Amino acid sequence: MSQKALIVGAGLAGTCMAHQLLDQGVEIELIDTGINHSSAIAVGLVNPMVFRRMNQSWRLDEFLPEAKAFYLQIEQRLACSFFHPIVIRRFFSSEQERRLWLEKSQLLDYANYLEKITPQDEQNTDAINTYGSGRVKNAFWINALEWVAQNSAYFKAKEQLILGEFDTQKWHPQTRKYDGKSYDFVVFCMGYHQKEEPTFAYLPLQQTKGQTLLIESLQINNQESLNRKCFVLPYGNGRFRVGATYEWNNSTLNSTPEAKMQLEQNLAALGTYHYHILEQNAGVRPTVLDRRPLLGEHPKWRGVYILNGLGTKGYMMAPTLARELAEHILNNKPLHPDTAISRFTD
Repeated sequence: MSQKALIVGAGLAGTCMAHQLLDQGVEIELIDTGINHSSAIAVGLVNPMVFRRMNQSWRLDEFLPEAKAFYLQIEQRLACSFFHPIVIRRFFSSEQERRLWLEKSQLLDYANYLEKITPQDEQNTDAINTYGSGRVKNAFWINALEWVAQNSAYFKAKEQLILGEFDTQKWHPQTRKYDGKSYDFVVFCMGYHQKEEPTFAYLPLQQTKGQTLLIESLQINNQESLNRKCFVLPYGNGRFRVGATYEWNNSTLNSTPEAKMQLEQNLAALGTYHYHILEQNAGVRPTVLDRRPLLGEHPKWRGVYILNGLGTKGYMMAPTLARELAEHILNNKPLHPDTAISRFTD
């Protein structure tokens, strides 16, 4: 007899968890309000690099191949398209950054991610190019709004999605019962809303607001994602997403003139473009102080789990982390120590 799971939240973490559990033969139900304020700002850009230190992203060689395969598989399952390969062009901010890129691009570990700088990169005119530019390969982006909408429609059609607020008055963690129904296990994937739900209130989850612009321009290169001080991601039909701001410990959802000014200043530092602002969006990311996600079983209540804190690298990490948590739940496979919530209780 198959196990039955309740997944609380149907954003990125919850939908990845749902697919991974379905692949293991688990019966699932999701509960979600249908309003996702992380996806409102998430562009789903998967960048293999951390430009601040010119390093690879954490666990890159594990996360990236699995993420690509997973999203392509789910595209087929849902009969839709949201996966888009992209080249990221980094315009260097200093001669030191350029030298660091040159050094890293010679290393075997970076061969799959950093293109060697060419004369064309040095002379590229898509942005202000004082120190040259370099290209990141094997990047891609997921249309976040499309991902959430298509998954919502899919699970709703299969009668596996309950639309509504998770009511803590109907939740009994000791017996894993919600609204009169019993489950073999429950996985909380509530994103930044987890702060408002008491089950995992002890974990140091933070709410980090971010804002982006959707602009229209005929001048910006629509074949690459340009990057320096901000990212500019081609969104099709002459539209681009520009982002993103970071406003720590802020869960308000209003767009602000201060963020608009900051994004426009960052865009001006990248290049001189004529553009028209179509939208300004605000959302909240779930982040953790140590920059590592939160996975594991509640220390007090058996069968009650969490998958959260995916931060800005969520679209790269979520497929692997959801699989690892599924294997932990179903097969007792140990979690990666950097992700296990036991680091806050042991």
